[in-house]
Amino acid sequence: MTQRPLLLLSNDDGFDSPGIKALYDVFQESHDVVVAAPRTQQSGIGHAFTFNTPLIYEEVSVSNGNMPGYIVHGTPSDCVKFAVSHLLPRRPDVVVSGMNIGENSGISAFYSGTVAAAREGAFWEILSVAFSVEEHGKAHLQEYASLAQSILSHLVNLDHQKMLSKRDRVFYNVNFPTCHPSQCRGIKVTRQSLAFFDDRYRKITLHEGGNGYEIYGQKKGLETGDYFDSRALLNNYATVTPLHFDATAENALAGISSLEELSPKEPRRIENA
Repeated sequence: MTQRPLLLLSNDDGFDSPGIKALYDVFQESHDVVVAAPRTQQSGIGHAFTFNTPLIYEEVSVSNGNMPGYIVHGTPSDCVKFAVSHLLPRRPDVVVSGMNIGENSGISAFYSGTVAAAREGAFWEILSVAFSVEEHGKAHLQEYASLAQSILSHLVNLDHQKMLSKRDRVFYNVNFPTCHPSQCRGIKVTRQSLAFFDDRYRKITLHEGGNGYEIYGQKKGLETGDYFDSRALLNNYATVTPLHFDATAENALAGISSLEELSPKEPRRIENA
């Protein structure tokens, strides 16, 4: 009997998020799905992981009517790292992260725990995809989860990762728009936008007394073309953006090559004024 592919499912909204349940419901039709997700909300934590304190987890039984898997007292990248290297009975064929409530396009992807979980899967050379839906699109979770299943199946069938070196390997950041899927204009394969949140802080009064500051802002600097994920998402496209983790600025290497002529053994002497 052919063994079904194993899919590791994680997120940054926590084990009880409706987004991860929506993905579980569709992916379990074609995969053996194991969930390893944070115990609490971990949005905006990026690629942080636990190393100064012991990692704790709880196993969740399917017999309780829940998704089978593990609640990890850590970050999204903890969940993937721990599951791949310790919890799972075998190496997963796919790592999926999401569905995040709130988009993760553009520079936002650097802050995202959802995207970090997919990046961690790619570190282990596993096909990895992050799925997010804009905040007001969460009413359409089930429909976009079905589209997520189609996107993943297509990526698996392409299987072009085997042709890439480890340095060139990619993972995928997928974002769904606010609108109902029937109004979605299609799927765009995009570049990562350089649009950023122009964040500010405002003073608020805390319940326990005293003052604190909360962050607010809006995305600025959106490109004009639908070739970039933030703009295409705003224009009601679902976006698929391939990302990789070699962050070397190739165009800067030649310009700073003269640094190699400096000798660390002969530091310049600074005379006292």
